[in-house]
Amino acid sequence: MTRGRARGYTMLEISITLALFGVFLFIIVTMTSEMRRNEKKWPINFFAHPEVGSVLARMRRDIYDSTARPENFETYSSSPLTLIVYTINNDGTAETIVWDFTTPGEAHRKAFKATLLSSEWMARGLPLFMATAEPMPSGQDAIRIRAVDQEKKLAIDELIVPRPHA
Repeated sequence: MTRGRARGYTMLEISITLALFGVFLFIIVTMTSEMRRNEKKWPINFFAHPEVGSVLARMRRDIYDSTARPENFETYSSSPLTLIVYTINNDGTAETIVWDFTTPGEAHRKAFKATLLSSEWMARGLPLFMATAEPMPSGQDAIRIRAVDQEKKLAIDELIVPRPHA
């Protein structure tokens, strides 16, 4: 006489299933808490506000290509809210680029060839940007870009060193 196996799951099978479910639940809770921590640490969501990334990309390019930082240009004076850089374009022409952050939430980029306005670009919905010169041990001046959000929390802190030009 053979004895048939009883229907249902053994205690070992149920224990393994619950352990796997617990590991999965632990991973989900850990990932969610880290996402929330990053949201608090970085108050600007670059995917929701692509203008912030655009401003940083353009500023990086302008600073990398800069050959000088004039103190004044036309009606603009260099300050933490106004960045003035002098660049040489790929076609060999020179431009003076003015970054104006004096209007809260906006960034204005104006490029001048000699004294004529050659291009103008603007972004809205931004944190408050500031640009200051930082002396480096090598003797070069880097430019520190900082931005703070509405709660005065630091959102961006980037140090950009212009490329050396021959």
